[in-house]
Amino acid sequence: MPTAQKHPSGFTLIELLVVASLTVLIMLTVTTMFMTFLIASNKASISQRVKSEGESALSQIEFLMRNTKRLVPGLDGATTCNNDSENPMTNIALEGLDGYVTTLQAYPEEDPKIASHSTAIDDYYYLTSDETTLSNLNFTCLNGAEGSYYVGVSFDLKIGTGEEEGRETAIENFQTGVTLRNN
Repeated sequence: MPTAQKHPSGFTLIELLVVASLTVLIMLTVTTMFMTFLIASNKASISQRVKSEGESALSQIEFLMRNTKRLVPGLDGATTCNNDSENPMTNIALEGLDGYVTTLQAYPEEDPKIASHSTAIDDYYYLTSDETTLSNLNFTCLNGAEGSYYVGVSFDLKIGTGEEEGRETAIENFQTGVTLRNN
């Protein structure tokens, strides 16, 4: 009877290479999926912060306008309401029911935020944070019937470092309109 040849136990080099290659492919796939999830989560978080901050600023602007006694001349000292939808104003001044004047504008020039300047405290209160970048703050003021005014407000907010809307940047446009009846 012939003797059986003994095969040493273990894996061949080919088997080890196949297992190592499959392990690397699985790890790459899992890592890519995880990174995609993190990027999408970060983008959603930034976008939500921009929306939240913009909606909060719009809400505060609407509140100020709805509780306005009348429009008064703005920073240029002459314009109350330009009644020109083609050339919106960059600031608007509102006299509140308390008699104090609040001016809404972009301030400071180098890193603008939506600023509310009140004669009551003679200082600025910012409606947007340092984290956001403000652009295109416009007030469209139109004369309405029976001495009322319609004021449209629009602005863009951006959070992030990129020039374009990318994975680390979110840009949103906000707009609203209020009819002032107390004038």
